Amino acid sequence: MGLRSFISDMIARDNYDEVMEYLAVTETQHAPRFEFTEAPEQLRELIEVSETPRSPERSQWLNDYAAKSWSVPDGEAEVLLAEDHLNAIRYLNRYLRKANTKLKQDGFLVCSFDTAQKRKAQIFSRYPKFVANVVYAFDFLWHRVCPKVRLTRRFYYFCTRKVRKVFPRPEVLGRLYYCGFDVVSEQYIHDRYCVIGQKKREPSSDKHTYGTLIKLRRMGKDGKLFNVFKFRTMYAYSEYLQTYIYENNDLDVGGKFFDDYRITEWGRFLRKTWLDELPMFINVFKGQMKLVGVRPLSQQYFNLYDEDLQQLRIKTRPGLLPPFYVDMPETLEEIQDSERRYLESYLEHPFRTDWNYFWKIVGNIIFRGKRSK
Repeated sequence: MGLRSFISDMIARDNYDEVMEYLAVTETQHAPRFEFTEAPEQLRELIEVSETPRSPERSQWLNDYAAKSWSVPDGEAEVLLAEDHLNAIRYLNRYLRKANTKLKQDGFLVCSFDTAQKRKAQIFSRYPKFVANVVYAFDFLWHRVCPKVRLTRRFYYFCTRKVRKVFPRPEVLGRLYYCGFDVVSEQYIHDRYCVIGQKKREPSSDKHTYGTLIKLRRMGKDGKLFNVFKFRTMYAYSEYLQTYIYENNDLDVGGKFFDDYRITEWGRFLRKTWLDELPMFINVFKGQMKLVGVRPLSQQYFNLYDEDLQQLRIKTRPGLLPPFYVDMPETLEEIQDSERRYLESYLEHPFRTDWNYFWKIVGNIIFRGKRSK
């Protein structure tokens, strides 16, 4: 790239409309679209009005509808419209739990928010690229990090006065599942992301944190669930989207989810270098895992396996170094065959099997550069 091209690139600005058109396609690529023909009449009317061009009359109608929908007694609302966009709600989980209480079973919550991608598009269309990179870095720290860190949270709200948090799309979807909803529709309406959640259960009682060290529930020996320690590689609340991702995304080569948008850029680096799995040595030291063995799986992924392999799996502790790196299987069936061979051999000759697999795994990773996607 010549100096002139480099300078032109640095002073260029993105076209906001073009970026939003791109996001409207990419962010909803695996999202479900709701069959409004089967929806309540008031939900169909609400969506139809929302999709009309912006106007004072439209805004007034939506405000009146939101106020009226929240005025019904607890447990009787069929359709709720969030009273503000979610970025402006300080205690979002508390608000979503309240919505869960208001709705009857299988009732609908309609909400909208500005995604982190939209925020980035706004900045890069407003400033030249060399300035936008700096502005975006400070904006990220101020609006996405400070509201979530205990030491800076109060200072953030004191300075801003008005809540203007920025949410990545996976975090909002995960919060909905955490608070008892299933996501049944996602789409951009104008330039704001609209999500429809359907009440399916009571909110989760799990304690959630934004810390870099996370605990994930995984299937262990004797079918007992235990907490696997890892460094966070996904957006907050992404762990609650396991079923949603499975229903809308295909499995990729190696058994991982295809186009898993829950993973952050920093998380991809940690996974590529295996740094995210270093805390799993805590599980090894606690006796919940061993060095070589099948991967610890979530309940959702475990249920995809054949029943005979499920029974084999729970006879042993999961491991840090899986047989995957010996056979490098690509499909779920091949992964199961690989694990079945290892487990059957391990149950007959535990030490010899792990010894042989350990050196094969190390050789494939170090000398042959084998990696999982």
